[in-house]
Amino acid sequence: MRINGDFKVFHLLEEYPDSEEIVKRYFSFFYEEEIEDIALKRLSIDGAFNVINAEEKIRKQFFKDLHDKLGLDISKSLLEE
Repeated sequence: MRINGDFKVFHLLEEYPDSEEIVKRYFSFFYEEEIEDIALKRLSIDGAFNVINAEEKIRKQFFKDLHDKLGLDISKSLLEE
């Protein structure tokens, strides 16, 4: 399954439990505010990044980490600088 920005954060965690460390690092805001159960179930990866107003470079690094550390199939355009 190929991962892209439209993929729900919840589905990422459900399908790939090893992604939790990466998700927690990048989306720490939701965990700090104790709203991860609600927000991350409803938001796509892009949606979650929009809420925290993340720069493009951070978004790309997130997908690169998923690819490099977990070997997930990521849309090529998300990995290119």
